Amino acid sequence: MLWFHPAAGDDPFITLAPIADTWFIVHALLLPLFGLLGVALYVLLIGYQGLIATIGRIGIGIYLVCYLAFEAIAGIATAVLLRESRGLSTDQQEGVATVVEVIFMNPIDGVAGILALLGTVGNLVAVLAIAVLLRRSGAPAIPLVLLFGSPISIVAHGSTPTDAIGMLLFGLGIAWLEFGWAAPE
Repeated sequence: MLWFHPAAGDDPFITLAPIADTWFIVHALLLPLFGLLGVALYVLLIGYQGLIATIGRIGIGIYLVCYLAFEAIAGIATAVLLRESRGLSTDQQEGVATVVEVIFMNPIDGVAGILALLGTVGNLVAVLAIAVLLRRSGAPAIPLVLLFGSPISIVAHGSTPTDAIGMLLFGLGIAWLEFGWAAPE
């Protein structure tokens, strides 16, 4: 889905208004997929106990709550605003454009930006904890490095192909760990 993610551009209202339906579909599909990413991270922590595992699980919780909320605001809510603005007067559309601009252009000042930042940090913390635990269990370094494609993908969200490549790297790391390495029992 990230491969088909439209870029918001310098003027998100002008760029996204004509493709609001596509923006909606992409984000409606990304919402559960980002949720499944959290599940995948959680599964990697099954069987691990202790402080690092707990920190990883907290990171996953922060990622899930914050990043999915961000996705709902910046993706789905923005698409609904854009779709509903089609029949509005020019003045009213300018008001919607201002709201959309605030969502996209003030990433740290706005609630959506703070949620994205917290969710990204949560994902990074989880991946780091997973990498440490798996390395201690003897996992090879290369697939663990590939897992960092997940936070890279989240940071690059909306900048195809970087986001899609990051998720591909994460998937390769998971596949390598699943099929090319067996955890000691």
